[in-house]
Amino acid sequence: MLSHIDGIKKVKPITNLFGKISVFLKEYAVLSVAIGVIVAQAAKDFVDAIVKGFFMPLIQLTFSINNFTSLDFSLKGVHFNIGGIVSSLLTFLIVLIVLYFIVKKIVLHDEKRDK
Repeated sequence: MLSHIDGIKKVKPITNLFGKISVFLKEYAVLSVAIGVIVAQAAKDFVDAIVKGFFMPLIQLTFSINNFTSLDFSLKGVHFNIGGIVSSLLTFLIVLIVLYFIVKKIVLHDEKRDK
């Protein structure tokens, strides 16, 4: 009988720990942040695909360069990858523009709702 009671005492702290973890997750919105990170990574991958599949070919057509992302130059034996920098800059600018419009839409929507 005592071993059964000891088993119950051991289960209670574990249940209490899971309860505290559950409260922590809800209080600090950890799951919402995790979902946001996953969605942001998917959006970044999408924008990368747009830059590599659409904008970089347009730049290659404009400047008659076969592979713009590998465009580099050397100075005293040191290689500078200009194409990679431009590709990253385009990705950054597209993300910035998309975020601007999304946030602007959300803020305008909240301001209209508040009035």
